[in-house]
Amino acid sequence: MSPRPKRFRMMHHPPVVRGFRPYGSSTGLTGNIKLLFEEYEAVKLADYENLSQLEAAKRMNISRPTFTRIYDKARKKIAQAFIENLTIVIDGGNVQFEGEWFRCLNCNSTFKVPKTENELTECPICHSKKIVNINSNIGREKEYNIKRRGDTGFCVCINCGMKISHQAGIPCRNVICPNCGMNMRREIL
Repeated sequence: MSPRPKRFRMMHHPPVVRGFRPYGSSTGLTGNIKLLFEEYEAVKLADYENLSQLEAAKRMNISRPTFTRIYDKARKKIAQAFIENLTIVIDGGNVQFEGEWFRCLNCNSTFKVPKTENELTECPICHSKKIVNINSNIGREKEYNIKRRGDTGFCVCINCGMKISHQAGIPCRNVICPNCGMNMRREIL
C-alpha cells in the first residue's frame, strides 16, 4: 500500500532571493542546506507576518499539524545553517504558486507573466533571455532524492585556493570568493 500523495502547499509568490550566505567567517563556507519553498513560506507567515499557526496553515491550504511539522523543520535547518556556517539554498518542495512565476538568471529578479502576454521571452527588468520558470522545478527533487551531475563538487578560487560546495544552478564563475573577492572556478577532477 503506497502512502497518500502530499497536498500542494499554496504560496502567493516565490522568495525574491535564492538563498543566504554566511558573512565574515574566517573558516570559509562548509556546504549548504536546502530550505524548501514551503519551509520558507512557513517561517515567513509565522515569524514575519505574525500569523497564528492555524491562520498560516489555512493560507497554505494544509492542516495545522502539517504546518507545525514544516515550520519546526525549517527553524531547525536555519539554526543548523547558523551554527555550522552553511549556505541556505531556497528551492524545491511541494508547493503551488498563484500564477506562473519566473526568475531571471542574469539579474535574479522574480516576476509573473502578465495575463495579456501568452509567452515570456525576456526579463522585464534587464531584458536578458536567461529566464527560468520557477513552477517547473517544484516537486521533482523528491523523486528518490537523486543527485544530478551539477549538484556535486566544489567551486575553487584560483587566487587563494579557497573551496566551497557547489550549488546546483549557480555557475561557479558567478560565485565570489569570501576571502579575496575573486570569481571562483569549478574544480576539475
